[in-house]
Amino acid sequence: MARNSKSRTPAATGAGAKGGSSSNASSAPARKRTTNPFKFLGEVRQEGRKVTWTSRRETLVSTILVFIMSAIMAVFFWGVDSFFGWIINLLLRLGG
Repeated sequence: MARNSKSRTPAATGAGAKGGSSSNASSAPARKRTTNPFKFLGEVRQEGRKVTWTSRRETLVSTILVFIMSAIMAVFFWGVDSFFGWIINLLLRLGG
């Protein structure tokens, strides 16, 4: 396998490139830019228009499925709890 004859040097990135010192360490922290509230609300509305919203029917179907699955899981866990309760009562009656 032939090697490239050019020597490679590591990229100088981050704080490690200058021996761990940063030129911005001694300067004051930058101030945050304030945004006009009306401009902010306008940008929020623009982003809201870009969102792909679910249809009313899809939301209704998803909601109904969540209620059905919740009911099924409630019945399942009620059954498991009742079974283990019955087993515990049986064991306690045997011991006493």
